[in-house]
Amino acid sequence: MTVTHPPTTLRRRTRARAQAAPHRPRPYGETAAQLDLELARLPLGDRDWKRVVSLLVKRHNAQHSAKHKGVSGKTMHDRESFYFAFFGDLRTHTPYRRVESRRLRAVHVDAMAAVWAKRGLSAGTVATYLSYLRTWCQWTRRDPQVVRDAARYFGENSPLAHRRQAADRDRSWVAAGVAFAELRAAIEALCPYVAMQTEFSRLFGARPKEARCLRPHEAVIPREAALPRDVDPACDAPHYLRLDAGTKGGRPRDVPITTEAQRALIARAQALVGPGQHLGRPGFSLKANTTHFYAVLTTVGITGKQLGVTAHGLRHEFGNDAYERHAGTASPVRGGVAGDRARDREARAHVSRLLGHNRPAVASCYLGSPRVAAAPAEAIDADPDEEA
Repeated sequence: MTVTHPPTTLRRRTRARAQAAPHRPRPYGETAAQLDLELARLPLGDRDWKRVVSLLVKRHNAQHSAKHKGVSGKTMHDRESFYFAFFGDLRTHTPYRRVESRRLRAVHVDAMAAVWAKRGLSAGTVATYLSYLRTWCQWTRRDPQVVRDAARYFGENSPLAHRRQAADRDRSWVAAGVAFAELRAAIEALCPYVAMQTEFSRLFGARPKEARCLRPHEAVIPREAALPRDVDPACDAPHYLRLDAGTKGGRPRDVPITTEAQRALIARAQALVGPGQHLGRPGFSLKANTTHFYAVLTTVGITGKQLGVTAHGLRHEFGNDAYERHAGTASPVRGGVAGDRARDREARAHVSRLLGHNRPAVASCYLGSPRVAAAPAEAIDADPDEEA
C-alpha cells in the first residue's frame, strides 16, 4: 500500500531536511571571502572531502601557482580533475582511506607515487602531477617539502625521474610522411571548419583552440598595431595576424603575414564565416567544437596510434620551418647544425615568440637540443702572452 502525505507535510519535511543539511548550496557569484568562510565552517575530517576539494578549486583554480596571472581553461580543467582523482585514488588504492584533504602529508604522496609507477605513467605526466600537488600545498598552506622531486620517489636512474626537455625526433606531419594536402581534403569532406583550423595551425603555428576561436575578419592588423615584442625588425611584413582568444594563459601574440599561402588562407577563412564570427562551427559551444575537432581528426586517422601524428604536430612543423628560415639551417631534430651559438639562440627565441611561449628554452621541445658547429682551429685567438 502506498502512503501519501499532504503537500504541506512534504513541504515541512523538505524544509526540515534543508535546515538540517550540514552545508548550504553555493550562492551564485560567491566571492573569495565567502568561499574562505565556507571552508572554515567545514570541520576537519574525511566525510566531506569532495566538498572541500570543490571549494578550494573554486577559490584558487583560476590563478597561476607562482605568478600574478590567470591560467588557461585547460589547466583549470586538468587540475580540478586531478585533485578529485588523486584523493579518490588515495582512499581506494592505498591504506590511507580516511584522509583529510586539507592535511596532505608526505606519506600520502609516497603511497600515490607507488600507484603511479604501477600504472606506467610517463615522466611528463608524473612531473605535472607533482606540480599540481605543490600547488595544492600552497592552497592549503602546507609545507612545500611535502612534495619532493620525482627522483625521490622513483630513484635517480628511473625513467620517471627525469622529464625530457628537448625533442628527440621531428614530430611534424611531414616527418611522418603524412601528406597534409590529402588529409586536408578528407577533413574538409567531413567538416570545412575543422579543415580551416588545421590550416591555421600549419601556416601560423596556432594552437587548435586558438584556431577555433579566431575571428578572421578582425584578426588582421597593421604592423603599427602589433605588439612590440612580436614585431620582427628583420621582417617587413605590413600586416600581422592577432591571436588573442583561446591563447595559453590569455597571452596574446601577433604572427607576421609573409607568404601568399597565408594571405590566401585568411581570404578563404573570411569567405567561410561572416564578420565577428569565429572558425568554430556556428551555433555550437567551444566545448562541443573541441570534441568535434578531435572526432573528425580521429576519423581520418590523425592520432598517435593510427598515422603516428597529432594535431599538435602541425605546430611542430611550423616551428621547425621557422627555425630553418631564420637560422639558415635545419633544426637539430631534422639533422641541422647551427653555424654559431648566437644565431641558434636568436632563432630559438624567434620560434618561441611565434609559438606563443615566454621562455626561449621551450623551443627545444620542438627543435631539439642545440647543435652548434665547432669553431675551426685557425679561428681561435692565440694567447697574446704566448711566445712565438
